[in-house]
Amino acid sequence: MKLTVFLPICAVFLSQPLFAAELCPEKLVSPEAVVRCAEERSPDIQRARLRVDQAKAQVGVAGQWQNPEISAESVHGRVDSETSSETEFSLGIPIELGGKISARKEVAQGGVAQAEAALFQARSEVRALTLLKLHRLRQLIHEREVIEESISTFTKLVSQFARRPKLSPEQEVSASVFRMVKSEFDLKKAEVQDQLASLDSYFKLTLGVGSEALKGALPQSPKSWPEVDPNGSKGLSPQSRLLAAELRTAQAEVSLAQSESWPTVTLGPSIKLQSEAGRSYQLYGFNLSLPLPLFNLNGAGREAAAAGLKLSETRKNLGILEEERRREELFKSYKQSVAVLATTLSHQEIEKKHSDAERLFLRGIVPSSLIIEAHRTYVELEASRNERELKALEALYTIYALDGKNLEVNQ
Repeated sequence: MKLTVFLPICAVFLSQPLFAAELCPEKLVSPEAVVRCAEERSPDIQRARLRVDQAKAQVGVAGQWQNPEISAESVHGRVDSETSSETEFSLGIPIELGGKISARKEVAQGGVAQAEAALFQARSEVRALTLLKLHRLRQLIHEREVIEESISTFTKLVSQFARRPKLSPEQEVSASVFRMVKSEFDLKKAEVQDQLASLDSYFKLTLGVGSEALKGALPQSPKSWPEVDPNGSKGLSPQSRLLAAELRTAQAEVSLAQSESWPTVTLGPSIKLQSEAGRSYQLYGFNLSLPLPLFNLNGAGREAAAAGLKLSETRKNLGILEEERRREELFKSYKQSVAVLATTLSHQEIEKKHSDAERLFLRGIVPSSLIIEAHRTYVELEASRNERELKALEALYTIYALDGKNLEVNQ
């Protein structure tokens, strides 16, 4: 078998356990189950978890002592026709002065804090995105039902005119208008279908199942909205935690650069074995070696670390300020959206008004122009309400993330 054929076959078989491991462990019968499944399967969260494990392992690496060194030297010769030899063994143990080990461990701990902040951020983003997609799927299914109901109504009206043997000029115009309106709603339905297809692809990629399997796990349209603190909590967002961890790492790097100004001393015992003219001697002592700071005291390294610290401090201050401004904007948007949703007609009220108008039209009380406008208003109002509802949910979820709160499904 050719190698070009064998390798893809091996790849297919080797990949089977990986895909099997990614299957969700429970049935997707609730929004909570869907969110948990998305977290388990999310590549971003999996990568973030592995980075946390790697960063924690680096702490142990940073705290390791350097291995001791052993050296041996042996010489042999003759002095005045007498055989002479000398052998020396030295053991050198590196001793790092200036707190190098603790500084390296602090840098590694800063890496752990950064990785944990990135994991928290990934979890927040995946939970919020999954919930927003579920809400949008619920909205699109309802919008499709509304459009299909309008298409059905105008199809019946067109059929009624088509069955009549002869039409008056007014009826011919009405029949033509009904056909155009039906075509208009056919186009609207196609747009909704495109969005549903996009969501279906997203859920298949994220959860391993299509949108049809999630109809029993969709969240309800919010009937009441939670109160949001206008000020919130500062410094608890994933981005703030990440910037704080970067600042902590920069501070540790300054300490590490300062510790590098101190030499690493190598100290240990020594033994020398001598043999001359048939006599042997054993000499004991110790050895010491250290670099002489003649050319530099790591001044450039300290300056670079200080510049990095200043940059981290500036990034943190600007990041917190940007998040405060963003939260203020989101809070205003959320309050405005909630207020608008509270004053507009609910889905049930919209449907009732529409049913009343259609019933009056079928009784011949209202003209055809009004039933056309009623259907258009019905579809557009549902779409506008859904858009505003989704905007409120997105603002709410983002505010929770900025406040450092764990996003729950029932929020």
